[in-house]
Amino acid sequence: MSGAKRTQAERRADTIGALLDATVDVLVESGYAGLSTRVVAERAGVSQGAQQHYFPSKLALVKAAMTRLGDQLFVEFIEFGATHVPDSDERVVAESLLDRLWQVHCLPITPAVFELFNVARTDDEIAGYAVELTTIGMKSLRRGAAALLPTYAAADGFDSLLDMAVATIRGTALAARLPGGAPEWSDWPAIRGHLMNCLDALIA
Repeated sequence: MSGAKRTQAERRADTIGALLDATVDVLVESGYAGLSTRVVAERAGVSQGAQQHYFPSKLALVKAAMTRLGDQLFVEFIEFGATHVPDSDERVVAESLLDRLWQVHCLPITPAVFELFNVARTDDEIAGYAVELTTIGMKSLRRGAAALLPTYAAADGFDSLLDMAVATIRGTALAARLPGGAPEWSDWPAIRGHLMNCLDALIA
């Protein structure tokens, strides 16, 4: 009996995972306008009845996908923190942290995040959820950065500078994905240098 229950739970998890992965894939490839429950069900290889059982609407799918995206990006950052303990040379750790944030914003799933931010501009329900998840993510990032960079974090203005760094990275990563964009728009080493100069100014 327990084995049957476990199998059913595994099948449920597999179906939900396939639907959410398909939602993210469609957002990346076709955008929000090209997303429908039918398209997602077909992409996931499940019946539309099964899809509607777990996610009865497009909005329910998108909200669940946003949570999944947030979790995936959070895991990427946590894995960085787990392998980078506070170092005597905090500047080296700070550079590595900025590099990791850049890498996270360049993941294949990131365009789906950008797409949902764009949709949130004119959709109040998605906007509310996006703000909630972003707030949670930024609080976690601040806590992690403070643990890795205690000297920088003790300086006035550290949190706002971290916010600026994330906004700069997000905007740069978005511009880098524009077809035909100028190479200098995504010159990450140069941009990282400017961000490091701003960080160093906090403790100068």
